[in-house]
Amino acid sequence: MAFAIGNVRLQVKETGRTVTIPNDPRAKLMYYLDCVCSALALDSSDTQNIERLRDYQNYRYLNEEQKSELLILCAMISPDVLLNKVFFQNDEMCGDKSNNFYEIGTISNRMLVSRSIVIGGQTRNIRKIMTFKMDWLRNYYITPMQAIAREMEEAEERRRRAIAARRRNDDSCIIL
Repeated sequence: MAFAIGNVRLQVKETGRTVTIPNDPRAKLMYYLDCVCSALALDSSDTQNIERLRDYQNYRYLNEEQKSELLILCAMISPDVLLNKVFFQNDEMCGDKSNNFYEIGTISNRMLVSRSIVIGGQTRNIRKIMTFKMDWLRNYYITPMQAIAREMEEAEERRRRAIAARRRNDDSCIIL
């Protein structure tokens, strides 16, 4: 298949597959990370827990530290870093799916699709490109990032309140 981005024609081969993502913000964000890792050459040299953080079917086993790492990692490799380099908003190439992956073949004319991208000061090879519809971006990145950040803020606030309550109890004295 050939398609054009601007003045560039690409020979591409569709490599996407259909997956089922649990309806949970952690699972959805883990799926986003899995998509990023599928497109880029990211592996365990980038973070020890990357395989664990990509395992969206087992989202419920993430501990607080892993959830925080997921949030930070996804913020570092946010769609605005990848947009029009690795991720392309293109409804037509998605067809009836919300996203799709393509291997990059021959690039002709001007190069708009790079072979690598710099993330966090490190150069990463681009293995595939991913096309997406805006609903995919909202469903698997924006909304889950907001939900997990809110969940973590609430947990931190509960922790602060518990510490303050313990301090108040420690400062009190009982007279019989």
